[in-house]
Amino acid sequence: MKENTQFEPLAVLTEKEIARPVISFERANELANTYGTPLVVYSRTSIRENYRTLKTAMPKVDLYYAVKANYEPSLLDELQKEGGFVDICSHGELHATLKAGFSTDRMIHTHPCKTAENISICHEAGVRWFTFDCESELDKMLNYSKDFNLILRLKASGEHSLINLSAKFGCELSKARELVNAAMQKGGTVKGLAFHVGSQCIDPTDYDDMLIEVRKFWDYCVEIGCPLELIDIGGGFPAPYREAIPSLHSFAAEVYGYLENHFGDTGARYVAEPGRGLAARNATLITKILGKNVRSGETWYFIDEGLYGCFSGKVFDHVDYEIMHPKSRTAALETCIIAGPTCDSSDVVSRHDHLLPDMEIGDLLLVPTMGAYTHSTGAAFFNGLPPVKIIAID
Repeated sequence: MKENTQFEPLAVLTEKEIARPVISFERANELANTYGTPLVVYSRTSIRENYRTLKTAMPKVDLYYAVKANYEPSLLDELQKEGGFVDICSHGELHATLKAGFSTDRMIHTHPCKTAENISICHEAGVRWFTFDCESELDKMLNYSKDFNLILRLKASGEHSLINLSAKFGCELSKARELVNAAMQKGGTVKGLAFHVGSQCIDPTDYDDMLIEVRKFWDYCVEIGCPLELIDIGGGFPAPYREAIPSLHSFAAEVYGYLENHFGDTGARYVAEPGRGLAARNATLITKILGKNVRSGETWYFIDEGLYGCFSGKVFDHVDYEIMHPKSRTAALETCIIAGPTCDSSDVVSRHDHLLPDMEIGDLLLVPTMGAYTHSTGAAFFNGLPPVKIIAID
């Protein structure tokens, strides 16, 4: 195993990034007048820029976009044109990506617990790279066919991530040798190792810690004749919400340095599965104030999008979104409560943690970083309300 000496990590990730809308308030007013609200606006330019930023920072890494983050057609279309790849977890995502122009040789299937139908439909379509993390999942696939390129997903700590994605999936390293041996005995071909440090990771050294352990296991697999050729570092690349974070380029460049340190001598193919990192920055929500009330001395603003729509990320993804008001407002900023449009009393977007000037019914607010785990995880038509409108601009 190589010594970790080639790459000098950035002691401090000095390049910082904050949430920025993809449109101005002036443009938002024009679009709202044309399409109505709530409206999510995707920037095709932003999609391309984010993809190219990651490719520049990690030149030898194949970027498999995690489709579960958002399968908006404009997003898939731009990534397909850029030559990207996709990480799918179901035959529904298979069909969405095929429609966008991706061929099955540009896909990996990363769901560690698949239905028989999921396996058969994706395999029949031509997908061959599949993930597993336990013997029962291995048996599901190998009883169907031996023609799989298997990727063993290993458990990671998720110490510095908003969501620990190893809480549900990932083989413990202590059991990994036994599982690889079982795969080989059953006629399976393990060709890759994978891990995921967690969603919205803010410290790239988590990748370094995991890569050290994975390299040890990689060497063991090679020794026993396992034809490894792929190392998959998963996702975790962060997006800017209410707090400044390391820039996408600086974060990815540091991760790439660790990857080269530990696997540069193996000839392995590098794979990453960015979801939020590729999708989140590309969209901005335009939402309108529907109602205003003062209750027990507190100002309430009711907007036309809430927890059952794009703000579902507050529930399922633990994200606190930035909410922006027009800078032309000169009134003093005050605490308030911002609630969604449904009759559900829990449909509250913000309690006292956003400051707004005195706003009126009909005023617009902008919410940036709305391209990942937002409308894709919402409950469309709850309370009979239609889902958010979506458009793409250049």
